[in-house]
Amino acid sequence: MRVQRAFLAAGLLAGVAACGSGSATAFQPAGSLSPAPTQAPLSGQAGQRLGGFRFPRDVAIDFTTPASADPARRAVIDGYQNYVLALWAAVLSHGENRAYQRQATGNALGFVRREVARFGAPGTTVQGTIAYTGTRIAGIYLGTGADVLACVDASAFHQVNAQTGATVGPALPARLTRYLENVAEGKRSDGTWFVSRLAVYPAASTQGAMCR
Repeated sequence: MRVQRAFLAAGLLAGVAACGSGSATAFQPAGSLSPAPTQAPLSGQAGQRLGGFRFPRDVAIDFTTPASADPARRAVIDGYQNYVLALWAAVLSHGENRAYQRQATGNALGFVRREVARFGAPGTTVQGTIAYTGTRIAGIYLGTGADVLACVDASAFHQVNAQTGATVGPALPARLTRYLENVAEGKRSDGTWFVSRLAVYPAASTQGAMCR
């Protein structure tokens, strides 16, 4: 939108997976990294699901895998990407945006809450670009469950001082500069998908080697 089959280092969480394939087009919220001085709202369903949340212009969340032509598979990827957007909206709003409560359950929900707590101090935030590439669906089960894999590059994503803009350190633990994320998704009765479990594997590990 990412360690052994359990979460790794400094507060990232463990989990098991299930979900995913095909992927969506590049997405840069709120004019991220553009010179525009204002914040732009998310468009379409993503904006609605995030309650009109606006990402700062200096934050980019990139989804670079081409969207699937199959509507069913595209819906699974949409569920994953909505989870990713809800996660970072929660972090950037210091927990005030609660769209994640619909997009995540299980240990995925616990992960969001831990990340929000990690950036809970009003003077701390994130800035830069985090890219989700090579997103694919490993399997769809009985039409109601899915397993998704994505490589995450957080090397240009930083924790910064909200007042001065000075970089404090990486947004995620150092071992997770690049990692494989494996999520399990479930399908709601309205046809939308949500993330129920998550596992992350550093690119330096055997499991995460595909993301080096």
